[in-house]
Amino acid sequence: MSPLLVFCYTSQPDYTPEYYMRNLKTFITDIARKPPQIMPFVALTHVLWLIYTIWGLRYISVASIEWLQVLWLLAYTTSWIAACDLRRWGAFTYIVLTLINTSLYLLMHTVYEREAYMSSLFILDGIFSFYLLLFYKRFNG
Repeated sequence: MSPLLVFCYTSQPDYTPEYYMRNLKTFITDIARKPPQIMPFVALTHVLWLIYTIWGLRYISVASIEWLQVLWLLAYTTSWIAACDLRRWGAFTYIVLTLINTSLYLLMHTVYEREAYMSSLFILDGIFSFYLLLFYKRFNG
């Protein structure tokens, strides 16, 4: 076996999870520096609102309908953080979630149903969706 062939064979990267993932410091730096200036602050607002909602529901059973708010906020927060990383799927998911919320708003007739089944940041989510649409061309896969 030639030395070059042995070198090429042994220098293959091991495809461990560490090979595919960025470290946390690089991820946070990318989220803070890549998007337009207001997007990291909106991400921080989403995270804080999620923590506040979980804190407010800490004495209520997880099987209760009120915990649906946490699932909405978790989906919105995750997709906004992906949008801050300039991922198109994050922006698309955020916009689709907002469209689902808008549909629920139009279909539900009582105030209790709207409070129970919709996101608590309904109006802001619509505004943030338009903001994402303005910068959608800057996003990558």
